[in-house]
This record gives sequence, structure tokens and C-alpha cells, in this order.
Amino acid sequence: MRKIMFVSLMILVLGVWAFSEEKFMVSVVGNYLNPSDSGYKDIYGNSVLFPEFKAGYKLLKGFYIWAGYGFFSKKGTTSELKQEAKSTQHFLSFGIGYDGKISEKFGYKAELGLLNASYKEEAMNEEIAGSSIGFGVEAGVLFRIFSGFFVKISAGYLSASDKIEDVGIKLGGFKTGIGVEARF
Repeated sequence: MRKIMFVSLMILVLGVWAFSEEKFMVSVVGNYLNPSDSGYKDIYGNSVLFPEFKAGYKLLKGFYIWAGYGFFSKKGTTSELKQEAKSTQHFLSFGIGYDGKISEKFGYKAELGLLNASYKEEAMNEEIAGSSIGFGVEAGVLFRIFSGFFVKISAGYLSASDKIEDVGIKLGGFKTGIGVEARF
């Protein structure tokens, strides 16, 4: 019974992909982030790996709207007292993008959007949390594997800032990623 349901679902999904206009997009990307805050780097290191999920809807010609969510959690050690610290950041974003074709196999994307970056840091029995509005930009190339399914390679920048007790912090940074995108 499970096999019949699975095969039926696969036929439905492939049918939708085969006869669709590819107006909806969903992607899952694994990103490498180089944080822009030097204080963050001192405690947690120079790199963070995090997943990002996006969904979009094509409006007209190559333009589309999109929404995305990415998050990470990282452990580190405070620089002076050598105490354990934990940082969590969430990026909720939305914006507009442009999707173009280079050839039948290759395409490109460019996106611009608003970003809500929320953060929480736990160290020395204290917790600090907050959020800030910023922006994000991203560009990428797509390689079509088969109809409606792509490998995506991207690079971008996330930027937001906040103040904690009159000390400025920067959230986000330069990111690169690789993942998959499906259109239906």
C-alpha cells in the first residue's frame, strides 16, 4: 500500500513539473557565512555553516517575489575569561528578484530584500536577545538537472546592526552557498 501511494505521489509531482509554467520556486541551500562582526569572530570563529530555505512566485517576465528563512547556532569561548558561550541567529527575509536564462541548461538570479535578524547569546549565566531590521543581496547561477530541478550556487551579503549597552554589533556577513531549487 505504501509503495502504491509513493509511486502515485511521484507521478503527480512529475506530472505537475512536466506541465507547469514554473511559477513557484522552492530552494534549500547550505551556506557558508563569514560574520561581519569582529567581536563575534573572536568568540565563535571566522565561519558559520547554516541552512536557508526560500520560496518564490514569478510575477511577470523574469521578476519574482520571494521569502526566506535561515538559522544557525554556534558555541564558542569568551576571549578573556575563557567561559563557554552560545549564539543563535535567525534570518527572516523577503524581497524581489530577477531570474534570467543564459542557455537551456544555465540561468542566473539576482535578489534584493529586507531582513529581520534576531539573535540570542548566552554566556556567563546571562542571556542577551534582540532583533534588527537590515537588508540582503544575493546573486547566483543555476544549472538545470532536468525540467524544473536545478543546482544553485550563490553569493550574497546579509547586513543588520543593533546596540547592546551602547556597544554596536553587526549581524550577518558575506555568504556563499550551494543547494537545490525546484520549480513547479
